[in-house]
Parts: sequence; C-alpha cells; structure tokens
Amino acid sequence: MIKNLKIYQTIILVLLVSLLTACSSGNGEKEGSDSKSVTLNAVSFLPKDHPLTATLYDWIYSVEDATDGRVKVNWRGGADVIPIGEQFEAMNSGVMDINFTYIGQYQSLAPETLSIALSQLTPSEERENGFYDLMVDQHEKMNVMYLGRWLTGSPRLWLNEPIDSVDDLKKLPIRSAPNYTRFFEKLGIASAMIDPSEVYTSLQTGVVKGFVYGGFNGPRKDGWTDSSKYILDHPFWTQNCTILMNNDRWNEISTEDRDAIIAATADYEKEMVDYYTELDKEEIVELEKIGVELFKLPKAEEEKFLNLAYDTEWEYLEKEVPELVEELRALTMKEK
Repeated sequence: MIKNLKIYQTIILVLLVSLLTACSSGNGEKEGSDSKSVTLNAVSFLPKDHPLTATLYDWIYSVEDATDGRVKVNWRGGADVIPIGEQFEAMNSGVMDINFTYIGQYQSLAPETLSIALSQLTPSEERENGFYDLMVDQHEKMNVMYLGRWLTGSPRLWLNEPIDSVDDLKKLPIRSAPNYTRFFEKLGIASAMIDPSEVYTSLQTGVVKGFVYGGFNGPRKDGWTDSSKYILDHPFWTQNCTILMNNDRWNEISTEDRDAIIAATADYEKEMVDYYTELDKEEIVELEKIGVELFKLPKAEEEKFLNLAYDTEWEYLEKEVPELVEELRALTMKEK
C-alpha cells in the first residue's frame, strides 16, 4: 500500500507539473514547434553495468549529439530504481520518460507487438518496409512512442546433455520465461520460472536440465555453463528489447529534435547489430575453450522445431489480432 501510494503521489506531481507548464506557455504556438532543452529520465529492466546494456550508452550519446545537446537522457538505473514489473506503467504514466524494456512487459496490452520477436528482418529492414511505422502506430494507441530496438540475437536452448530429436525435449525441465510458455508447451518441455540468482544452483542440483537464453553472452560469466555444455544451435525468434517513450513527453520535444532522434536511433540500430554480432562470435570462441559444444538436429527435426516455434505464436496472433496477422506476416517474414 505504501509503495502504491508513493507511485500515485508521483503521478499526481508529474500531472501537476505538466499542467502548469501547459498553462504557462500561453503563446498559442503549436506543440513541438520550437527547439528547447529537455532532460528525459530513463529506466531499464537490466542493470546499467550488464553486458547486454552496453550499447545503450551509445544511443544516449547519439541522441544528445543529434540534437546539439538540447535533449539529454538521464538513465536512472534498473530494477533498483523501479521494479521491472512496474517500469512500463511508470513510463506510460509519466513517472519515467523512457523505458528500455522488452515486449513481455506490455504484450498483454498490445498482442501485435509479439511480431517484433517473430521478425526475421534486421531493424534497418523493418524501417525500410514499413514494419517500424506500423509498430509506431500500434504503440501510440497505448500513449507510447516506439523508438526502436536496443538488442539483437536469437534465443537458443542450452542443455546438460545433447538430444537427437524434438521428442527428447518432452518433460525435460528447462529454466524458462513467460514468453516461451506456448512454444514450450507444444514441445512438451516442463518450464521452470526461476530467478536468475538461483539458476546456477538449480542447474547444479538437477532441478532443471538446461535453460533458454537469447544470444551467447552471459551464461559463461554466470557459471551456468558448468552444467549446461550443449547448445542446440537452432536459433529461433529474435531479441525483442525496445526503446519506448511516454508519448505526451515525446510530443513536447520540437519537431526538429524528434526527427533527429529517429534518425539517430536508426543509425544506432545498425551499429548495435554489428556490435552484438561480433560479440557473439568472440563469445563462441570462449565457450568452445571451456568445452561448450554447439550441435544441430537432423534436418527434418530442425524443421519440426523451427516450424513449431513460429507456427505456435502466429496461431496465437490469429486469435488475438486476426485483422493484422496478414500484414504482420508480410512485413516480418523473409521471402523463401
């Protein structure tokens, strides 16, 4: 109750400040028509010192540089500032301005955002073919500005023992996360939602026989590869970490600076993809040094695995947003 009261008080304060600002302008100028300095408060679901948030500093610097210092981003921290489950609402309500998050935190409000994870294109390709614009429109319905992506890479299964077929995954206890639930149910996997701090012990004691993880960087440093030395090298989906901003706050920024931020984010995404692609290559070398093995299933089993990964989620979207599915598929799937 005390925590909620503080959040409500903060929201009220933000609304009052916004009202006073609007009333004090009184010059009849169109919102966002002039350039003015602004400092935006940001929060992330990962800590500031996490290896997967390394390029967020580049985005922050690029925004400041592109706007000639008029727009600054004050990255306040991660869950130590606001609990992960409350971050989207904090940004949406104006307590925070920017949220470095992932779609699992708000997908229930906009199921169509699941297509971000299903996309087989690069962020640059998404901007070129119209998918980015569609996501901007869909996020705007939640009073959110979708700026872009801040992480790349695909999930893989890391296992204690190798497998020969998809059926070998049945009843296998795997450390998971909510966004994998539907797919893992189809595979027959026994999903286990375990806090990151307890994964090492869970692997060591056999509570779980592996885990799912996006990309390659992290498990070795956390010691998870002491137990799980086999990586099923059939990447599926893609990282769905997004840069979101409160739309009311976004509209307070001048048109000139909004355009500059969008352009800077597009450039940042290209460099971000290159950075993590190279980082993955370097990490694979380190993994091989400690005996971690990447393996593949026979071709027929690979196709079965990947078809389940994508078909399961598209079936879900067909039920949730049938009017958008055809367009979403066309904008995210590579031509065969």
